[in-house]
Amino acid sequence: MNKLQLLESIREHHSNLPTRQLELYIETIGNKIALETNITKKTFVLNSVAGKRWYDLSATVLKIEKIYFNDVLIPRLIGEPIIDDDEFTNPVDSYDTALATPTSVASNKRMWMLSDYDTSSATEQTTRLGIVEKVNNATTKDGRTSNYQSCSITSTSNIRVFAITAISNFINSTTNSSSPGGSEISGPLLDLPVHFHDVLLNGAISMGYKNPKSFNGDMYTFFNAQFLEGIKDIKKFVRTKHSTGFIKPQDF
Repeated sequence: MNKLQLLESIREHHSNLPTRQLELYIETIGNKIALETNITKKTFVLNSVAGKRWYDLSATVLKIEKIYFNDVLIPRLIGEPIIDDDEFTNPVDSYDTALATPTSVASNKRMWMLSDYDTSSATEQTTRLGIVEKVNNATTKDGRTSNYQSCSITSTSNIRVFAITAISNFINSTTNSSSPGGSEISGPLLDLPVHFHDVLLNGAISMGYKNPKSFNGDMYTFFNAQFLEGIKDIKKFVRTKHSTGFIKPQDF
């Protein structure tokens, strides 16, 4: 199902609603699906900078599954270092300075961590990814010593993030208008397997029946039930698509 077909199917129920309103319903339902099922998975690449600990992630990232640094899988740090690198922007600490750029060591053990407390973006709240290296007595400050230092390597596209994300939108963030045409498979339709496009359809139709212009409690209940059944099917698909089954014990 492409975008035009999806919109026309929704208009059979909600012909009085504008196109952009219908697109918003589809995007909202798409994000509900992503949150409930973890079906949308993408990778992102970041550039490491020597002496930089924190890197802003895309606002669409919901959960990090794994991180590769220079094509090597690195573990998540349990806990957090007792000494942080001063890389805060909201608010900026003008009376403190960042830690000195560490020296690169071939045997450095790198780890990753997350923080929701700060972001360099002025328009949206994003999660920050932290990259640290374990080195004995790496940093001393205020009478305390930490065995973790910030990243010591500058490189291009060497941090790869494997993440569960929100659904893609139809809207173009640079022009604030919906994507051109209508026959393309884009936005939420691109992120979901084609055999689950009907779940988007049922969810968007149900949302339309909550709109005051086309409110119908019975129709909302019916299509919302269909949507929830579709959520169950997607969860089962995500859980079992790479499995090979299991051996069930039998008594003879």
